[in-house]
Amino acid sequence: MLRLDWNALQAGDRVLVHHADGGAARLVAGIVVSVEQSGGSNDVGVRLASRESPAGLVHPGRLTVHHDPIELDSHCWRCTTSDPPKAGLRRA
Repeated sequence: MLRLDWNALQAGDRVLVHHADGGAARLVAGIVVSVEQSGGSNDVGVRLASRESPAGLVHPGRLTVHHDPIELDSHCWRCTTSDPPKAGLRRA
């Protein structure tokens, strides 16, 4: 995610996070729950929702996060090397 988009995130925004769960990084739906402003990139807390693992709070790097709904593009090397997200991951 571009820094401008990252710093514009607010509590309640829906995002998709490339989250390493069991070794493979996959897209997991989440909701922004906290944003702490910083001099560069903000510190963003995201509550993940996954059927395979209990919901947890993570502080991902901005380059591992997409807006939900996702707009796949060639700028994310994680998306170009893996399968696109399933429709069921779009909503927490």
